[in-house]
Amino acid sequence: MENYQVQKVAFAQAVPVWLLGRETEMNLWLSLRAVAGKAEKTVLRLTGSCAYDIRVNGEFIAFGPARCAHGFYRVDEIDLSGAVAENAVITVNVAGYNADSFYHLNQPSFICAELIEDGAVTAATGAEGFLCRVMTEHEQKAERYSGQRTFCEVYRISPLIAKWEKAPEINTRDYAIATLFPVEEKVFIPRGSSYNVYDRIPAEEIVSRSDFVLEDYKNRVRHPAYIVPRGSDTGASKKSFSLGEIETDIFVQARNIEVCNLKKVGEKPSAQTLRDGEAVTYRMPCNTTGKIDFSVACDDGTEILITFDEFLGENGLVHYRRMYTVNAAMWKLTKGRYHLSTFEPYTAGVLTFHVLKGRAILSDVGMIYFGAEQTKKTYCGDDEELRKIFHAAVETYRQNTFTIYMDCPSRERAGWLCDSFFTSRVEKTLTGASEVEHSFLENFFLPDRFAGLPKGMFPMCYPADFYNANFIPNWAMFLVLELEEYLARTGDRAFIDNAKERIYALLNYFKGFENKDGLLEKLEKWVFVEWSECNKLTQDINYPTNMLYAKTLKAVSRLYGDPALVAQADRLKTVINEQSFTEKGFYCDNAVYGEDGVARLSGKCTETCQYYAFFCGIATPEEKPELWQRMLHDFGPERIIPNKWPNFTPEAKWKEIYPSNAFIGNYLRLELLYLYGEHEKLVENIKGYFTKMATLTGTLWENDSTGASCNHGFASHVLYWMDGLGMLA
Repeated sequence: MENYQVQKVAFAQAVPVWLLGRETEMNLWLSLRAVAGKAEKTVLRLTGSCAYDIRVNGEFIAFGPARCAHGFYRVDEIDLSGAVAENAVITVNVAGYNADSFYHLNQPSFICAELIEDGAVTAATGAEGFLCRVMTEHEQKAERYSGQRTFCEVYRISPLIAKWEKAPEINTRDYAIATLFPVEEKVFIPRGSSYNVYDRIPAEEIVSRSDFVLEDYKNRVRHPAYIVPRGSDTGASKKSFSLGEIETDIFVQARNIEVCNLKKVGEKPSAQTLRDGEAVTYRMPCNTTGKIDFSVACDDGTEILITFDEFLGENGLVHYRRMYTVNAAMWKLTKGRYHLSTFEPYTAGVLTFHVLKGRAILSDVGMIYFGAEQTKKTYCGDDEELRKIFHAAVETYRQNTFTIYMDCPSRERAGWLCDSFFTSRVEKTLTGASEVEHSFLENFFLPDRFAGLPKGMFPMCYPADFYNANFIPNWAMFLVLELEEYLARTGDRAFIDNAKERIYALLNYFKGFENKDGLLEKLEKWVFVEWSECNKLTQDINYPTNMLYAKTLKAVSRLYGDPALVAQADRLKTVINEQSFTEKGFYCDNAVYGEDGVARLSGKCTETCQYYAFFCGIATPEEKPELWQRMLHDFGPERIIPNKWPNFTPEAKWKEIYPSNAFIGNYLRLELLYLYGEHEKLVENIKGYFTKMATLTGTLWENDSTGASCNHGFASHVLYWMDGLGMLA
């Protein structure tokens, strides 16, 4: 961003390092360790192009780094004073993924760290004090967890790992000790957001025990493209190991399990002795994000496979690939006692532990929670449904908001625009600040350009890699809307002014798609309105997109004092009303060009299109009173058979108007009810949409059904409305 002065952070002695010549190797993990001296204050300063896990004497302390834009690295400063004593062992386990994703960026791996004791650097990468080894107990050549994240976790563990993490003195010949070499200089900047909360949450209940047999599906299972990319365009992922390279095919391992006897028990968790062919399923207090964490005592050669999901299937089983993920992790153990956890956080409401080989005694099953700090806000009403929704929304916000806003903490962990428009309001509601929002927005403006995207366009989510050069033009418009609200929330005029050139470059990009009427037509890439029939109606002229364009132009006008943009937006409003509003009293979603070169309405109308019209100021209740009344009374949650979206109830009106889904149609509806003072209807609809979600998972969902993520950040926006209605204290 022109003239944007980002603060730089310098290390006292540390330099970025990695294994020589292996900076671009996929899924290479290292572990650094240092032994603490006698000090009053101990601080670990570090960052990297990687993910890292910080432990003291084997106890997990923190995870990092805060995510940032390509070429920039946010520095953590972790105060270890309360956790260390003299001779405590500090370890930093480092995952260098080097794979495109919506989570960790595909950049050459490095770690830069220094240990500071009472103000003096006692260990530093590139100098002395840290011992490093390759984490050979982690299988490097693993399958993708999802198209949007990186790799599954499979381990081969022996008691040697405990010595590395806990013993002040070790025999280095027992480990794959490595020499680290300096890499090119990096740009280091402040973390910019608060540190996460890492509470340990124990499992609440043993749901069932089961017996299983192992079938052999190796030659009968077609691996999904999110594991093994196929063809020229496979969505997010292009970098993976081939099936021939993968050491343990965990997708097939999980698929091979055939349950032959399941007994529901509903017991308080206690130590469980399992032999090969036996499994036990645990339930968390609610859908929870964090490291899966447990203790185990086992025989030699024991193998444990964990599958997990956000809720239990109707058949009593955990559906580990319900939403295009491989919700599974595996440990191969020699004889011993261990306390184990996953490296990455995952999202689970239920977990099944399968013993594939040997015998294991499981105990202390739970998760190490990852999330933002607990809010001081409380629900102050007496409606139990709303109280349940409040708690589910808070959990949804916390689990999706640390270092950046995320869409979901499970499948993607991605920083999506539009989602952030809603989540940013919640941060201000719950914390009184916009700290995470600043970092989130800053990431979009730090790079001068985005590889693969046309000049002026912003990524649809970021930090992320886009090998297929995909983007959502609509989401760039939501970025503008969020910037206007960010200014109102923070008064940060300098940030807005520094963004001006980039915002006008975006408008210049859109100008190339304006037709003779000023409407955008035939937009490139993924024109996205919402997850419903709307997204089949995005070409050639999409009216919800043009409604949003008009709102965007007015937002830019207000941000930068440009009255010409107001006039342009007003002309768009006139044209949209002339073209899209039909004799039946509904806005049609799109017009399509015929062979004669004339654009004609498709005749298809969606519920969400009507909401866009009011949300974007193309219509008002005064200008379109009949449509407003239909929207108010004939649409909404009662129109759909519970848990059967998009199927209408027999008494539903306007069945030719396709129903809205959660994102973003239902949210636009609720926002309109809030803005226009229909608060009784708003409360009724909040309960209608969200009670089932809060009841099943304790979090709020991506869709109106359970087919996708059941923990989606934007969904916490219900807290913004509840606060506006005076329900929070």
